[in-house]
Amino acid sequence: MLALLLVLGGLGLSSCHKDDTTTVYGNWQKGNSFPGTARSNAVSFVVNGIAYVGTGIDANSVKYSDFYSFNPATGSWLRLTPFPGVARYNATAFSVGSFGYVGTGYDGTNYLKDMWKFDPSQNTATTTTVGTTVTTTTTAGKWTQIADLPANPGTTGRYGAVAGSAGNFGYVGCGFDGNNEKDFYKYDPSKDSWSTFAGFPGDKRTNAVSFTINNVMYVGTGINNGQYVTDFYAYDPAKDAWTAKNQLANISNSTASYDYSKVARSQAVAFTVGNFGYVVTGNNGAVATSCYQYDPAQDIWTAMNPFLGAGRNSAVGFGIGNFGYVGTGYSGSTRFDDFWTFDPNVTQQ
Repeated sequence: MLALLLVLGGLGLSSCHKDDTTTVYGNWQKGNSFPGTARSNAVSFVVNGIAYVGTGIDANSVKYSDFYSFNPATGSWLRLTPFPGVARYNATAFSVGSFGYVGTGYDGTNYLKDMWKFDPSQNTATTTTVGTTVTTTTTAGKWTQIADLPANPGTTGRYGAVAGSAGNFGYVGCGFDGNNEKDFYKYDPSKDSWSTFAGFPGDKRTNAVSFTINNVMYVGTGINNGQYVTDFYAYDPAKDAWTAKNQLANISNSTASYDYSKVARSQAVAFTVGNFGYVVTGNNGAVATSCYQYDPAQDIWTAMNPFLGAGRNSAVGFGIGNFGYVGTGYSGSTRFDDFWTFDPNVTQQ
């Protein structure tokens, strides 16, 4: 995962630059549906070109711990060893090296802080006994509990946090633990330990997104006190510093005249393809299908062709190779299991 995420709705197809008249890129195609129960608020991460999707909640408030892998080369899904922690939704995930990491979230009663490592190269054998018959079942992947994410005093954990990775470390921050938060923690897999790091200068928020480009992590969107957060920041681990980027707010007196207000939202998804980040779906006052590309070299957002599935909140998204992928999520009482592939380099076919 790891990845960062943003979203938006009903915005037309122009660039954020008001004078832009160039061709709008992005081709969406429907792929094989997620094999589990339709759900929202799941998590995803990518390890060695394979995506992993699991947890979440359905329309009947059933929480899930099942997990599946997606192979983009074949478009196929495989059921894996279930997540061993309590079933949850609005958790967070990231990947570092050959491992995925999943934790935090909400189980319907408690804010959670437990974290788990997933090793896709190992299998898990489960033995069951019925009468005198002993059956051993082997499933792909092995989960191991790691150090808990630190919890603030008087809290048990958090949900709606944002996570990403850069270099050899994972990062988790913001979210809700009884209050909206803005703290961030760095995970060192070599030591199985968490530490605070350069203070996040942005506002508090829940349900933000992140993506990583060229070993720099970008964080933005989300909601705080009922308002969509408009600040946007980049974290460079080589400098251990955050840098403010163009805010996602309408700058009417700017000579560039970029309308960043179209990008701000909550419960979006984000992913990276090549040297660009993408934010799609989510909610900015209405359920969105809009898709935006972020160019870190120019610090600008450009509107892409909108997502062709139904507008939705709390989907999952990830980038692998030359493509992005978006699926699951909810709109009103409807949960989704469809999955879509996004090619940012061509126009809609």
